[in-house]
Amino acid sequence: MEALPNNWQDIQPNTVYFSTSGLLVSFASEQIKFALKYDQNGKHLKAIEKGQVSPRGNVGLVTSQESGYDLKSKVLGKGGERRFHAQFIDGILHFPGLITEH
Repeated sequence: MEALPNNWQDIQPNTVYFSTSGLLVSFASEQIKFALKYDQNGKHLKAIEKGQVSPRGNVGLVTSQESGYDLKSKVLGKGGERRFHAQFIDGILHFPGLITEH
């Protein structure tokens, strides 16, 4: 398994990567398309890399309120209005391409 790349251009669909927080993650091609469009600076990628954090004032992964989803990426500042949602499938946090705005 490879380490999670630093930019969305290097991420392959449905490949499992490991983050520095020890989380296994994968991304559907739909998620990668959205990320290339909405996350040019890689803030969400950094949040995913960081792993689970307390929801107040932190960048990272927090609990998703969407039905059937476990975690969502949370970023602050520019780009922070979007959340990328993910679900655990066989121990891998998979991002299928659900994005919400808050």
